Amino acid sequence: MLNSTTPVLETERQSTVKGWPLGLTAAILMVLYVVAAVVGGEIRQIVLASVQTVPFVILAILAYLGITQTWAKVLTLVWLGILVAGFGIAALGLSFAALLDNPAVQPGTLPRLADGGGAQLLGVAVGSLVAVGIGALGFIPGVRRWLSRFLPLNPQSFVHTIALVAVVALTLLCFVPLIALGEPPFLRVVANASEQGTDLMGGRSDNGMLRDSIYGLLWTIPAAILAVGYAVRRDLGAALVRLGFVRPTLRQVLIGIGLAVVLVIVATLLGTVVDQIWDALGWPKTDGEAFDEVLAFAFSPLGAVVLGVTAGLGEELAVRGVLQPRLGILVSNLFFISLHAFQYNWNTLLVIFVVGLTLGVIRKRTNTTTSAITHGVYDFILVMLTVLQVPMFSE
Repeated sequence: MLNSTTPVLETERQSTVKGWPLGLTAAILMVLYVVAAVVGGEIRQIVLASVQTVPFVILAILAYLGITQTWAKVLTLVWLGILVAGFGIAALGLSFAALLDNPAVQPGTLPRLADGGGAQLLGVAVGSLVAVGIGALGFIPGVRRWLSRFLPLNPQSFVHTIALVAVVALTLLCFVPLIALGEPPFLRVVANASEQGTDLMGGRSDNGMLRDSIYGLLWTIPAAILAVGYAVRRDLGAALVRLGFVRPTLRQVLIGIGLAVVLVIVATLLGTVVDQIWDALGWPKTDGEAFDEVLAFAFSPLGAVVLGVTAGLGEELAVRGVLQPRLGILVSNLFFISLHAFQYNWNTLLVIFVVGLTLGVIRKRTNTTTSAITHGVYDFILVMLTVLQVPMFSE
């Protein structure tokens, strides 16, 4: 990483870089997928972890190539359509699973939606189309010029256009199931599976789940570097500067830790107030028991460390490192909380929104490494408080 004194404001410095790293990366990926299909086991788990990042890296690389290559511009638009459509279909499928009245279907029986499930599923489908339509508005030059008054966006940049359309569409697609169903779809699936005695993890142990988190981070770090144009428009040094991924000073480390402690206290108090308001209004809240099942694999000191490192560094690189410098704090933070909309209800998302804004300001004032320290320590403390069953904090 670079020294903390290296400027981390987003630079437009570009380098003429040979394209062989991209070819080598593609070749390695192809070999890995073939090996994973043949060998299976832990190798398969490592390769599967790439699914969360590789499709977006492909989009970014094609977009950068599309600046000068017409064929790449066409492929970028095609891949963007495939990516958004696939995401929408996945969200619809998850919603369908959440709405099943008989999740554990017996042989010879057809799955049946719960009462009103058909209307809700239709709502997800229609909402998804609307989300894609709103995202597509980013292709209109006038819309981009208007947004550039509020966002650090170059309205004439093809790369920025693709980033804007993709992020807006995917953000809205994440929120659609929560709006249509009135609760996070994944948590409902978890609750249904728990009632039916079904193991959603396919027998994967807690340690295996922790390893999966580490595998995801190992893919995220190089993915973030490639996503900002490494080997296409920037060399490694310029890519790290663009990400704000630097070596922090001791002062920044201490600031990150201190802010994490303050953030835990503020978020907990805010969560308590928000929950009381939600209770008074009779609004549904996040199902705590179902969520605890989702995160049960991390409820240990080791799990707290792994979750802190993987979520803190991985999410900060992707959101605050890659997206925020081009889409601003607000839009990137909306994308950040939308990624949690499958497992949290609105009361918890409101708290996450405040946490995300804080991390965005930290990133802007310092660097992504410092915001990652804050995020990681914050998650570590929350998990440890739950493990130690500290009153109020572990509720």
